[in-house]
Amino acid sequence: MRAMMLIVALALDAGSGVSAVIRLKDGTVYQLQAPPHMSGSRFVFTTSEGRLLSIAESEVDEIRLTPAASEPRAGLNPQDSRALGAIARQQRRNHGKFTLIAPAPTPRGKKGSAAP
Repeated sequence: MRAMMLIVALALDAGSGVSAVIRLKDGTVYQLQAPPHMSGSRFVFTTSEGRLLSIAESEVDEIRLTPAASEPRAGLNPQDSRALGAIARQQRRNHGKFTLIAPAPTPRGKKGSAAP
């Protein structure tokens, strides 16, 4: 049952260019080009070397999806006025200064009541 739910999740992600890793109960690990699919009671997959393999469901210990490497985030632009707060926080962090959580607001008296 658990394997079937995993296959459904893998099938949904199969078109997104996500690779996978499959680990067998004997400790063998295969890097896959794409998530495996079921054929009867066997997992069918292509390794990153291009070999087509078929392994019984009972031999598989774990299947993990590995996301494709994303592009690194662009740095902050100091000329962008919308990013000034983030730039200031980054500069304080680089100098070893960290922002403290703001203290609780000072309680105020009620209107119309005189202080003794």
